[in-house]
Amino acid sequence: MIQTLKTSNLLIAAALLLCSAVFGYPRSIDNKLHGYWQGSIEKEGKTWRVNLNVQDKGGIYRAFVDFLDVDAHDLEFSIVQTRKNVRVERSQPNGNAIIFEGEIKNDIFKGNWSGTNTNAVFYLKRGKLPPKYFREEEVSFRNGDVTLSGTLILPLSKPSFPAVVFAHGSGAETRAPNRSQAIRFVKRGIAALVYDKRGTGRSTGEWRSASMEDLARDAIAGVEFLKTRKGINRLKVGVSGHSQGGWVAPFASTLSRDISFVIASAASGVSPDEQSIYHRANVMRNLGYPEEAVKIATDLRRRLYASGKLILENDPSANAVRKEVSIELAKYANEPWFESGAELPPNLDGEKPATGALELLFFKAVPMWEKVNVPVLLFWGEKDRIVPVIEGKAIIERALAKAGNKEVTARVFPNIDHGAVFVRDGKPWDFPRVDLEYYEEMVEWTLLKTKH
Repeated sequence: MIQTLKTSNLLIAAALLLCSAVFGYPRSIDNKLHGYWQGSIEKEGKTWRVNLNVQDKGGIYRAFVDFLDVDAHDLEFSIVQTRKNVRVERSQPNGNAIIFEGEIKNDIFKGNWSGTNTNAVFYLKRGKLPPKYFREEEVSFRNGDVTLSGTLILPLSKPSFPAVVFAHGSGAETRAPNRSQAIRFVKRGIAALVYDKRGTGRSTGEWRSASMEDLARDAIAGVEFLKTRKGINRLKVGVSGHSQGGWVAPFASTLSRDISFVIASAASGVSPDEQSIYHRANVMRNLGYPEEAVKIATDLRRRLYASGKLILENDPSANAVRKEVSIELAKYANEPWFESGAELPPNLDGEKPATGALELLFFKAVPMWEKVNVPVLLFWGEKDRIVPVIEGKAIIERALAKAGNKEVTARVFPNIDHGAVFVRDGKPWDFPRVDLEYYEEMVEWTLLKTKH
């Protein structure tokens, strides 16, 4: 989503910024900002709805922001005092910070906003904080030697609640990316468990060496935890997964009889190695590299993965093949597309990949789908360039038919990408917006499958 000073002044400014973010700043400013604000960010006649909730957390003020048009809720921001204004800021792992900077007068907070590679203006008016409809608990549960830390989000309505465990996408995902979607479920009376992927946040273990089964059993551990909780309907607990989670969630259902439904969004019908090849080729095309370069990079990636498969199979030729691949990688390492588009390693001189990581890379999706016998919801975006949508949908539906599964709902949403964000494709500029129907239909489907 998402200054020029002398050296001495810069160090002082950095220290003050750190202290402001961690310890708060003069309460006169805090008191002005404290409370609930509603309004929008505006540019070129377009508006982006936003709420700001500033809370006193033990004498330290914290800001929580909702970006309603991208279905992002309760994103925590730090509050920093500048010489004349107040800045509400959230750093981003892959880009510049998101910043609201402005002044407060007569219950109006307005000024300049920056984020998502955009500069705009914002206008917020003090409002009344809506009643809270959920409560949260910090929880932990175990899968073997791994301790998984998370948040259990519960409706304030009368139990017993159906529940959803949210599995992760690829990479070092904490519980945070799933929180907004979880809150949407909770608002409709469905409990939600979000947790830090192993090796991230407060969870132990290591995701880089984890197999698909490891990740699936982490989700199952969450299901088992929910079964022990008073107020949860243990017969109506499902697993939801997006992207990589679109393998994890259905796989978990084949390993546990306690999972009553599966939601898989942006799921790939092909194996992770083939999906990765498809994705990187599209990244290169999007960056404008010629098809000849795409072909070379794709061939290199296939050979790279083939060498990994030999390692997994304990083939004695693995080392020799890896040396050959390493020479080829070095040959193209200075090409402009090598790092920015293909994301290939310059050589294979490092340690061999972990067995779990290789098992995940070559995970066979079709045999897994052929064993899924609980109700399944499948969603894709038509403009997804990370997974092959049409091919994948056909593969998964054939596999589920072979399983005899007659409770399958599959839909491709027009003009949205892998993250359910509308694709502009040359249309007039706009802020990023997600298809809110995408997420609402998930909730409606879950209510339908858990109402009896």
